[in-house]
Amino acid sequence: MQKIADIAGYNFKMKFIKKSRNPEVWEQWDWVWHFSAYSLLILNIILVYNDEPRIPNFLFFLVLSALLGLWYIPFINIFTLRSWEYPKRGALYLVPGWAIWAGLISLTANSLLLMGIFFPLVFSRFPIRWAIGLTFFQTLGLFFFYIALYPTERWFTLLLLIVGLLAISTIIGGFITSIIKQSTERQRLIDDLTRSQANLMRVEREAGRLTERQRLARDIHDSVAQHFTSIIMHLSASRLSAAGSVQPQIQQAENAAREGLDEIRRIVWDMQPEPIEKASLIEAVEEMAARWSAENRAQVKVKVTGVPRPLPESAETALLRISQEAMHNIHKHAQAKHVNITFSFMEDIFAMDIADDGLGFDPSKISAGFGLKTMRDRIEELNGTLTVESERGRGTAIAVSLPIMEDNDDQNTHY
Repeated sequence: MQKIADIAGYNFKMKFIKKSRNPEVWEQWDWVWHFSAYSLLILNIILVYNDEPRIPNFLFFLVLSALLGLWYIPFINIFTLRSWEYPKRGALYLVPGWAIWAGLISLTANSLLLMGIFFPLVFSRFPIRWAIGLTFFQTLGLFFFYIALYPTERWFTLLLLIVGLLAISTIIGGFITSIIKQSTERQRLIDDLTRSQANLMRVEREAGRLTERQRLARDIHDSVAQHFTSIIMHLSASRLSAAGSVQPQIQQAENAAREGLDEIRRIVWDMQPEPIEKASLIEAVEEMAARWSAENRAQVKVKVTGVPRPLPESAETALLRISQEAMHNIHKHAQAKHVNITFSFMEDIFAMDIADDGLGFDPSKISAGFGLKTMRDRIEELNGTLTVESERGRGTAIAVSLPIMEDNDDQNTHY
């Protein structure tokens, strides 16, 4: 539910102010202006009612007073917000108010009292230049209209009085408006600082998270991975000296330990900071391919077609993880000797293809352990697609495609 202050006459300053914060002092006093306006309207009715002799068209006077009260209502809420942004529209809305006021003055000169509604209204609801112009027009119009209705020999004194009122209103209105404008700018700077502090806290939390991930990765590598390595060594030695009847069980235990070690190494790799934080996607994949090729004694080629263009950091991260998962599967299942990784930059599509000459498999019997579901989930989150083609004895090909977004100013990108 919106706060009462949100509908109590905010002006142009509100576009810098969040609804969640407390309203400014002048906003808290907004209700005073509205209360004063209706108080003056009621006071004018009381004065005219008690005036002797009573005006002949008192009922019509009450109708006009009620119309003026109804006319003022929009200034309390939504229209107030828009008058600053659309001063021409606000000025047009003043015209029927002036017409009603003129009708009240034509019935009784006491209605001059209602200038206490219009002068504050103009300065509190319009930009300073518009407020001065409208006040000047309003004041001169009031003077000539009053002189036409109630001729007097002291018209010059009345003119000086009205001009003085205009000058004082302009000075006070301009002074208050400048203070409000300065305070609004200060509030905007405070809001910017608050957002910057929130962003800094987010970055610090992210840095802490990455640091913790690095620590866990080191701990896992230095403890659990070393234990698995030791288990494998002992099982290998036991298999060589054990009786033939237990060798299959030892071999199975050794294979399970090797698979566990591979998984731990992959987890440790995933927990490391993103390589693309310091390099582009292509450079990160080339580095991974060189390392993988040396470790597995297989040839990996990375090829780029088209003109490389920046991709969102989230896309580069997902593509790097997919390539890592694919290379892990090739190492674990394919026994490939050659792997080709191709990056294709087209007009509105980016494609990554990873093909190997390994054992291949039946796509209809994919095991959950292959990690293909995870890869597909990663790319579908980015509105991309991932397809797998494979045949036993003829290798495997993974094709990834992503739409290229042209104006990604809000995303971090790498070249």
